[in-house]
Amino acid sequence: MVCLLTLFASVFSAFIVSGHSVKLNYNHNVINVANFAMDVHNRMSRYPYAFKVVDIISDAAQLYPPARVKYMLQIQAAQTVCENHASVNVTHCALQSNAEIMTCSFTIIAVPGNDYIPKHLLLDQCV
Repeated sequence: MVCLLTLFASVFSAFIVSGHSVKLNYNHNVINVANFAMDVHNRMSRYPYAFKVVDIISDAAQLYPPARVKYMLQIQAAQTVCENHASVNVTHCALQSNAEIMTCSFTIIAVPGNDYIPKHLLLDQCV
């Protein structure tokens, strides 16, 4: 029962819909799934340089049985100076001085606060 209440608390604290660009004011779970989605996008792309999340434009979350959350995110990503390869970690990559910026829409299924259960990227659209 405690686990179920914790899940609902995580979901409702992540259930934010914002029309404004806000940096660093997002729930850890939202930031985690945004970075996961961008990492998958980088690995699937043929970009010479990796992109990283620089802003979360909007996010929404809804329960997705059993005990998962479906996150719908719109983010802005910018090109880094790090070459795009399978093992790149963009956490410490600086942005290029004239970085290309793109807007991405991602839909991710995840269990909030649990990195042992795999996340799944359902929608990946970047322009």
